[in-house]
Amino acid sequence: MSVTEPGARWRDAAPEFLAEREGQIRRLGRQVTELQFGRPGMVTVLGEPGTGRSALLRAAVARAREAGLLAVLARCSPAEADLRYGVVSQITSVLAGAGHLAFARRLWVEDQPAAALIPVLCGKFVALARDHPLLIALDDAQWADEESKAWLAAMTHRLRGVPILLVQARALGEGEGAGGAIGSVTGPGPVPHSVIQVPPLRERGVRQVIVSRYAGPVDGAFVTAATEATGGSPAALLAVLDHFAHASLPPAGRYVPVLLERAAEVSGDRVAGSLSRLPADALALLRVMAVCENGLGFDLLTSLASPRTMFPEQALSVLVRLGLVTGGEDPRPVSPLIADMALAGMDVGERQALATRSVELGYRAAIPEDRLARLLLNAPPVGAEWVVNLLRRVARRRRLDGDHEGAAALLGRALREPAAGEQRQRLLIELAMTEVGRSPATSDRRLQQVLLGSGPEVPVAALVRAADLLNSRGDAPATYRAVATAYARREEGGADLGALAAIGWLAENDCTTDPVLPVSSFPDPPDRSEDPVRAGIAAWMLAARGERMSRVRELARTAFQVKGEEQPFGPRIYAARALFFADEVAEAVIGLDEVLADARRCGARAPAALALIQRGRCEMRRGNLGQAVGDFEAARAELPLTSWHPRAVPYFVAMEACLHLADQSVEEAEQVLAQELPSGADQGAAWAMLLYARAKVRLELADPETALRDINECGRLLLARGWTNPAMLSWRSVAAAAHHACGNTEAARRLAMEAVERAREWGAPSTLGLAHLYASRVLSGTEAVSELERAVRVLRDSVSRGCYARASAELIAASGERPGVPSPPGETTGRIPVPPGGLTGKAVEERSPTPNETRHLLTAQEERIAGLAAAGRSNAYIAGILSVSVRTVELRLTGVYRKLAVTSRNELASLLAPIPAPRNVGD
Repeated sequence: MSVTEPGARWRDAAPEFLAEREGQIRRLGRQVTELQFGRPGMVTVLGEPGTGRSALLRAAVARAREAGLLAVLARCSPAEADLRYGVVSQITSVLAGAGHLAFARRLWVEDQPAAALIPVLCGKFVALARDHPLLIALDDAQWADEESKAWLAAMTHRLRGVPILLVQARALGEGEGAGGAIGSVTGPGPVPHSVIQVPPLRERGVRQVIVSRYAGPVDGAFVTAATEATGGSPAALLAVLDHFAHASLPPAGRYVPVLLERAAEVSGDRVAGSLSRLPADALALLRVMAVCENGLGFDLLTSLASPRTMFPEQALSVLVRLGLVTGGEDPRPVSPLIADMALAGMDVGERQALATRSVELGYRAAIPEDRLARLLLNAPPVGAEWVVNLLRRVARRRRLDGDHEGAAALLGRALREPAAGEQRQRLLIELAMTEVGRSPATSDRRLQQVLLGSGPEVPVAALVRAADLLNSRGDAPATYRAVATAYARREEGGADLGALAAIGWLAENDCTTDPVLPVSSFPDPPDRSEDPVRAGIAAWMLAARGERMSRVRELARTAFQVKGEEQPFGPRIYAARALFFADEVAEAVIGLDEVLADARRCGARAPAALALIQRGRCEMRRGNLGQAVGDFEAARAELPLTSWHPRAVPYFVAMEACLHLADQSVEEAEQVLAQELPSGADQGAAWAMLLYARAKVRLELADPETALRDINECGRLLLARGWTNPAMLSWRSVAAAAHHACGNTEAARRLAMEAVERAREWGAPSTLGLAHLYASRVLSGTEAVSELERAVRVLRDSVSRGCYARASAELIAASGERPGVPSPPGETTGRIPVPPGGLTGKAVEERSPTPNETRHLLTAQEERIAGLAAAGRSNAYIAGILSVSVRTVELRLTGVYRKLAVTSRNELASLLAPIPAPRNVGD
């Protein structure tokens, strides 16, 4: 990018600037001061290449010379690592040049034994130091030749009482030991040994360096990007700044792309220079590390690296010294750039052959599955049966740990194996579940691929599962088309396609109001079925139409009789909605808990979120607003709103608005409904729910005209689908309220009474009580009071605590305070509600509490645990479903027994009207 800005004010390169190194400079300064007083010392400066180790050594040498001390700096390099006494030669030549004649002549001859020479060398330096305190600094000590290392090690044992300061700088991770330049870093010695760490620069230090070179303002975004791009390396940073100075570009945020490009070039140049100096064995070892990506231990790695002209430990030492590989027990390339550049010199065939050998070796050595899976990611197809099974197992663990991207990579790799038929379709389904959060459109395409590309060898159950997952994200038209095609292909095969047809009906029913209607239709699911999928969808169908509540309960319970992560989720969630409409809220929650546990175990995020949302609706009805909010937030965390199909988004928005309304936060509800929705959001059935929420908010804000338009459209959408049950959305009651606010009293009365009649036909107390409550608000006089009395009477034994409280309060207000009339109960009261008998002038008779009243005594968690216990579940099972400890379940059950005055599960079951227990396949 050849861009310049004439106004950029760069200074010429200043003398060496050591940013964020104040502490290290002080420590070296103290050592120099100690040397002035005749006290010896040893210092090791540790840091990655480019962090300023050399600059610190130069600063120490300069400080010593300013103090009048004799100071020598020797630089080691890979090119001189095999030169005998190369470091000693550098030091003696400097001393000779400074006028110390004892070092002016060569002190050794070729092939002279070290055992004879080293004591002589040490004696020369000790004699010099007694007259002239001496600082010997050794840069990149890891590259010192073996003979010089032996001399320095010997010197460390002669320092006591001798004014010599030995300072070495070396790379992090280099082992010291016998091969180290000045012995063990931490071991005991004749004089104190200090270790000074030189970390990368932080943002503060990077800013200081930039300010030292640039006279104008420095952009914070540029500093942050520079810190990350250079890794806090002063050397890399200065190279980047030199480029900016040459190009006259200011350190501004708009030039971050130039910064990143140049930093990459600098890093690449450094790596290329290091690779060019590598011996063949070290390069071979680095390439094996790059291919294996830490999948094999060092011992196994070395068996793959060839040729063999040096020991593996020596090759590793070279890589560590150059900063290409980390040290320690688990060496690996320092960065992906190093791995990529090391592999760039190999052709594809060589890399694949090496990857295949690494997999075979890892499999024979029985390395952990996670590591073997990592090896397989870089390997070509193996063709062995164990590969797919292993990748699926590891992907499942990654998914459970929240690493969906890693799981997707493993499943994608599994698809490269020669899998076919049912196994391939399972892989596609698992990969689709994993990708739904990161790439929902790709997830949908994979599920459609299962439905459209499966042959007769693939079981119908796999097609049903794919259709269920596809529909769960909200794309009903795509689900309908794919299911219709798959159904037509299989229809002549004689297989039972009833479950697939039921999901097709469900998707088709959602498309009823679409501009282009489905070409063909699926039949209604039968209202008598032992198949859980058909039963769950049939329960929803009858509940939506407001027909035969007793049959709805039976069908919904059939849907929950078979559970497990292989069972479709959608039919069970729809069955829970049907139970919710029938006021069987506790039973619905138990079923949803099981769906949630199954969905999370296999990584089905969309069904898990839908189960949480529906459970939140159940808690709202029971008056547990806090629990409902928690479930809603958990649903949003399970799968972000951006990962849903536009047709499903209004469902979540409407639910959030309803939660705010329940909390009497009208303004917050209005803000939620005002957010921009994705294109196509108004095409699905969820749009009716959003219109309903919007109408209720407009009524609260005294805008009945707008409310009336929204609620009429809501009713039209519901009726077009045949959804007439007011338990779903009480749109007639809300429309009546809007008409009443607009002055249309006759229309309000007609709609209110129609809502009451529909609710009475359905028969659920919550639905009927709410219809009476709404009717009382559009009527007047004794008619209004009569409707309120009916509302209170019906709601008294229902699960709708909030509605009962509101109806009681409104009845008291309408009838006036009378003796014997209790105050309205709160939504979360811990007492059994007492019916307002004073309103009819009759004394309240004592009676036994009903099951619903009994539940009012319990907290939300206690109620859930009590329901599961009454259904025959063990404590261990309950703990697993609710993700709590068995001890927590025991303590909660003890509290339940005490509150309800029971002593056994049999008594608890009798009191709570137990729910039929679902069964596992094979029970």
